[in-house]
Amino acid sequence: MNVRKRLGVGVLLAGAVATLAGCGGDDNGGGNPTYDGGGNTDGATTDGATTDGGVDGALVDSGSDGDAAQGPILAGPSHGSSVALSPDESIGVVVNRDAGSVTVLKLSYPTGMPATATSAGEIAVGGEPWQVVISPDSTTAYVVLRKDQKVVKITGLKGTPAAGASVAVGSEPTGIAMTPTGATVWVANWVDGTVTGVDTATMTVKSTVDLNAALVATGFLGTVTARPGLAHPRSIAVTNNGDTNDADESIYVTEYFGQATAAEAADGANADTRKSGIVYRIKASDKSVTTIQLAPLADIGFKDANNAAAGCYPNQVQSITINGKFAYVTSVCASPKGPIGPNVTATACTVATIATDCAALVDPVCVPPAAGLASVCVDVAGVKTTTAPVVSVIDTTTNTELTTATANLNAKFRDFYVTKGTADNNLRRYPLLANDMSFVPGANVGYVTANGADAVFRVRYDNTSGLIAEVGSSTQLFIDLNPTGIAAPSAGLNPTGLAVGTKGFMLVASEATHVATLVDLNTQAVAGGAATPSVIATTPAPTAGSEADKVRLGKRFFNTGMGRWSLKAQGWGACQSCHVDGLTDNVTFYFARGPRQPTSLDGTFASNDPSDQRVLNWTAIFDEIDDFELNTRGVSGGVGAIVSATTVPPATADRIDIATACATPPCTNGNGNGGLNGSAQKAGDPVNALTLTAPGKLADWSNITKFIQGIRSPRGPSNLDAAKVAAGRTLFTTDGACQGCHGGPKWTISKVFYDPTPANSATLKTKSWTTAVTGSGFPAALLPATTAANQVMRFGGANPAAFDQILCILRPVGTFNVAEPGAGISERRADMTTLGQGAATDGNGFNPPSLLGLATGAPYLHAGQVRTLEALFASTFATHHHALAPNFLTDSDPAVLKTKIDNLIAFLLSVDETSTQVAIPTFGAAGGNFCTIQ
Repeated sequence: MNVRKRLGVGVLLAGAVATLAGCGGDDNGGGNPTYDGGGNTDGATTDGATTDGGVDGALVDSGSDGDAAQGPILAGPSHGSSVALSPDESIGVVVNRDAGSVTVLKLSYPTGMPATATSAGEIAVGGEPWQVVISPDSTTAYVVLRKDQKVVKITGLKGTPAAGASVAVGSEPTGIAMTPTGATVWVANWVDGTVTGVDTATMTVKSTVDLNAALVATGFLGTVTARPGLAHPRSIAVTNNGDTNDADESIYVTEYFGQATAAEAADGANADTRKSGIVYRIKASDKSVTTIQLAPLADIGFKDANNAAAGCYPNQVQSITINGKFAYVTSVCASPKGPIGPNVTATACTVATIATDCAALVDPVCVPPAAGLASVCVDVAGVKTTTAPVVSVIDTTTNTELTTATANLNAKFRDFYVTKGTADNNLRRYPLLANDMSFVPGANVGYVTANGADAVFRVRYDNTSGLIAEVGSSTQLFIDLNPTGIAAPSAGLNPTGLAVGTKGFMLVASEATHVATLVDLNTQAVAGGAATPSVIATTPAPTAGSEADKVRLGKRFFNTGMGRWSLKAQGWGACQSCHVDGLTDNVTFYFARGPRQPTSLDGTFASNDPSDQRVLNWTAIFDEIDDFELNTRGVSGGVGAIVSATTVPPATADRIDIATACATPPCTNGNGNGGLNGSAQKAGDPVNALTLTAPGKLADWSNITKFIQGIRSPRGPSNLDAAKVAAGRTLFTTDGACQGCHGGPKWTISKVFYDPTPANSATLKTKSWTTAVTGSGFPAALLPATTAANQVMRFGGANPAAFDQILCILRPVGTFNVAEPGAGISERRADMTTLGQGAATDGNGFNPPSLLGLATGAPYLHAGQVRTLEALFASTFATHHHALAPNFLTDSDPAVLKTKIDNLIAFLLSVDETSTQVAIPTFGAAGGNFCTIQ
């Protein structure tokens, strides 16, 4: 169907009229002419905000926004993205996040031919340009720099583009949007918990709105006073009612992390639904803030391995887009309740008889788990019920969520594929990491980029009910940015954003290949086809084989759910599903060892020494990044990259079976090298250091390791009190002696202290630490084992499959099965019945986490049982903060105690890679590390 005919001439003219005349002739995509189109509800008689504590978040307000502004205005609401189209659609601007630049594109639309793009220049702007917006006159762009914490103006878009003035904003700014007249850009400061309004004419800050107070007012954090780093605003959108008065608009801002609305049940039964998402609504007129709650889904449309409906709650909220009267919010909806991942049985099967062989399973497949092993029944239900790409829908006329419209896109596309008769193989693809959404102007057809699936997904909404009316299209299941036959440099890998125009094309930015792709909405495919694609490189690719290229590839493998990285190469999961940007989702999943929050990976390696690596996971069960091959196989359902062959498509029979111990080490077939058993890295390395009979073929995990070694820790909040930070540092280093567990370049004493060869790994089981500790003064209460014979570096007891860990690094500090009142905890393993690991007589405590990025790490501890740092320093966790200083924070005067805690928190929030390190003490009375293989 011809897009131009379908939209109609009137729609095509609307944008041009609005641009030329400076007035609204467009209902912003809602198709509802009785609605003013901008989502402006300031005059609504009902404010449906879930929580309205009367919070006026304005810290600074130099005046109303855009009163009596003249000139053109935007044709619709604004939200930032990694790519932007100018209102006249002659210019595109793409951010190159890894390169510190933006690229300006000149766009043309030859009659009867695909749209084309040519580069007008790449412009250096600074550290991590994240999102961009373009002014109503199509000549100026504004780019937010996440690392450098600035907004930069780009001038001369239609002539000679150049970087212009800049202005400092808050810490880790990730979202930007523009008021209709272009007089103000609003920026979401992810770490500070604030939103900054920048005057685009003077490039000065005119307003700062504090969202920390608004989040506190919800009551979801317990009893706590507003301070920096509680809220985490991520994405932002501004309404547009079509007039020239910016002050009558609303600003919608997403809270990145889900917030607990109920305590975790003792049996973990409510884990999937006890949190909700939050969207902040700010009135441009007075900067007052209210909150809108995004409810969890009780049923995501898939059954778990227990044949029960799985739920999820909005988390890692990626984007917000306003179209008509609705705001659409994409998230990585978390479904943490077990069972998680594939359930591999011992039941033999054949593909032909799977229906009877595997009848007891919910979602069975019949696979050979590794080379030489018979095919068995595997239940993959748990792969499909861990995370989900959910779009929540807000009615901006009432400022409430339309819960009936909120939907899991995976379920919608699953149903679509079934109806179409699409084979259940890699022909199906799911919108993994749905990170941006944009609508065809004047229509209710939206498009969603999926970073983990190398694709764009079409979704049509009903503009009355807000419900999804259709997914996919009559011509394509989805828009493949890496179609068969396209040259590798032109493939759109890991898209980060898109911009849809009125001329039947959209522009998509992809970070792994540094390209901008023009997509033809008429064909629902890359413009020009795979043979002559309308794709342009936005920054030079690293030299093949260089260290920079290995990092790029590692990031690609970390982020993708394609190929060997997810079940059937369909995009069900990826490393980034729990670690967007390599950080953490703050979700407590019920894994095989118990309830665990994925640790932020920025603290895995010392910033200045890639050989200094933390022992991995909360219970110290891995010693190499390559060990997470078992997560790829066991959570995402992928083939993995530790393989002895590279069959196309990837086959489970190619796996080197690192999970199964071999009978007579050393293991010539690779068995016995997963977890702490030898070296997964050496088993999978094509160099074949273990002289395996069938060695590994891929260096993928080596590249992923290089990527993780370079992950930047979030900067501390910019709005901290420097005097409090200094006082808190003194408390940390002297009164608390906290460096005994949290010192050193990684801000943790945890460190891999051996080369994980099979021989060394075996030696750890008998290497005692008793003699080293005796007489040192090391506190007996912090010893992780009581039985002298079991005081060894590595211990798994009678059941290593369930208990094997690096024992010497554990510290029992009173956090097992202890929770802040109102937060709750359930110490259960993935079966939701068996007691989790962490409190055994010989295996007591947890692996000290890094303190880097604490401002983005709440809730805290292994099971997320503490919502704030204030609660962590309450008497409930006295064992923790008294571990090396029995009199720490025992002041009888409440005012003195509060001052100390406030100062300590300010220091902890400030810790980032620029902070002066605190040395780890020699082990003894002040703590330290007694792990050694010597």
